Amino acid sequence: MDQSPQKLRQQMLECLDRLMAQRQADELRHTEDGTADPMRAASGQSALDAAVAQTEEIIRSLDRVLHPKPDEIVSFRTTCNGLSRLRNSQCA
Repeated sequence: MDQSPQKLRQQMLECLDRLMAQRQADELRHTEDGTADPMRAASGQSALDAAVAQTEEIIRSLDRVLHPKPDEIVSFRTTCNGLSRLRNSQCA
């Protein structure tokens, strides 16, 4: 079984599409029936909303694995090029 990050990402995209379609159908059904989703009423989001958010986070995690960003260079500039402790007060 191929469990490469690329394959998993593709599977998660397909899962996300199905979840979003199901969420839309569920919202339409509740609108037509004049009912409210009990989970959304209690917590502010439906179970499908939570599943969509979790799936999107998995995709973002896989993207970080597939496309790592180079380490960020942390630097800062001063008027004394970082040597203010070695210079006189005129430079600061």
